[in-house]
Amino acid sequence: MKTNKIIGIILVAFLFLGLTGCGAKEAEVTFENYEKVVILSDESDDPTTYAGTIVLLGGATDTTNFNDQNGDGYVVWESEDYYVKVTYDDFNATAKEQTGLRSASEPVPIGSNGSWTDWVVKQVAIFTFHASNLFGLLGGTYYYWIGLLIMTLVIRTLGWPIYAKSNDMTIKMQMAQPELTKVQEKYRGKSDQASQQRMQMETMEIYRKYKINLLGCFMPLLQMPIFLAMYSVVRRFPITPTSVFGDGSVVMNYDFLWTDLGNTNMLENLPLALVVVGTMFLSQWLMQKRTRDNQKKNRYVDAKAQQSQKMMKFMMYFMILMMGYISIGNAGIAFYWMLGNSYQLFQSYISHRKADQRQEQLRKQF
Repeated sequence: MKTNKIIGIILVAFLFLGLTGCGAKEAEVTFENYEKVVILSDESDDPTTYAGTIVLLGGATDTTNFNDQNGDGYVVWESEDYYVKVTYDDFNATAKEQTGLRSASEPVPIGSNGSWTDWVVKQVAIFTFHASNLFGLLGGTYYYWIGLLIMTLVIRTLGWPIYAKSNDMTIKMQMAQPELTKVQEKYRGKSDQASQQRMQMETMEIYRKYKINLLGCFMPLLQMPIFLAMYSVVRRFPITPTSVFGDGSVVMNYDFLWTDLGNTNMLENLPLALVVVGTMFLSQWLMQKRTRDNQKKNRYVDAKAQQSQKMMKFMMYFMILMMGYISIGNAGIAFYWMLGNSYQLFQSYISHRKADQRQEQLRKQF
């Protein structure tokens, strides 16, 4: 019993030391630590002292303008990335200013780190930059909305073969579903190993018959890296110096109709956000409608398929709300998603027109 108590005390001690260690934060010039510096004002009677600032930000790089006898003057923390200046009166902070510091939740300029993911983002951003003046046809005039439009059209068009392959796989699965459902009904309630093995063999035989490769279901995921790169470009492009893209003398024009595609004003972004929600809802609604129409043609409707349909509907509403929420806070992202959703509607229209013809071709093959 004593041994257990000793072990318990040791574990509690280690846990306490670990928690206190995690809670401690080293002095560092960060946006969060800078925000903790309280200046003397009418709202605050307890300003951060000179010693307290050193605890937060570390040793200053320039103290030549600070009188350590009476505590008057200012000190500076400076590097290639940031500049921080804090002014004191009687060792109490009375003013502060900074440039280059960003909150951990804020986006950072493109090309700020040497990772391979940031390199991909930078290449997409460079293409967008040059596309914004139609690759030199507009001279020295650069329109951000033109760059976003061309980038979206090019990337979505290059990804069309993947979309077409995925759509073809969906048609094959719809054709095979009645037979798959029959197999599931045939072995319903039979949990012995032999029955399960036969069910798997018959299921795989149907997949081979219709040339269904389950790996094809993951093909849409191949587009995700480039879509994530595009999202990162749109989110970080307005805060990135044009010198990163090849010409520091260029002034990018972010105007589009009534708004600025670089702003985060929720009221001004509301109309674009509503368009994003509308186009997203229409695209998802049409997809759900076509799925329901195909299920009506199928005499054998699996209960799991119905449950999956309900889950997809829930996810659809969640995605629409999420995209609307993000769009209302960033006009550039709202414009990009509006273009992407419109293009997806066009893709769906083309594929739907060819779906019956493709099904007829596949029936002749199978």
